Amino acid sequence: MTDDWIDDFLPTMQCPHTREALRHASDLEKERAGIGKDQTALANQSGTHVYPVIDRILRLLPDDAVVITPS
Repeated sequence: MTDDWIDDFLPTMQCPHTREALRHASDLEKERAGIGKDQTALANQSGTHVYPVIDRILRLLPDDAVVITPS
């Protein structure tokens, strides 16, 4: 199964911490957040917060964010 449905909603989503728009997380961001490269995750525009998709459920609550330091 894929998480392509996220693309339909992505333009309307924002980071609950920074209010920045969300985008697909890069492989490097996922690695730094401890998320596998084959998993879907979203990141805010500045790359400081990553939100995983687990069992096709986007974890977009503030407490679900993995905070990383952008490179």
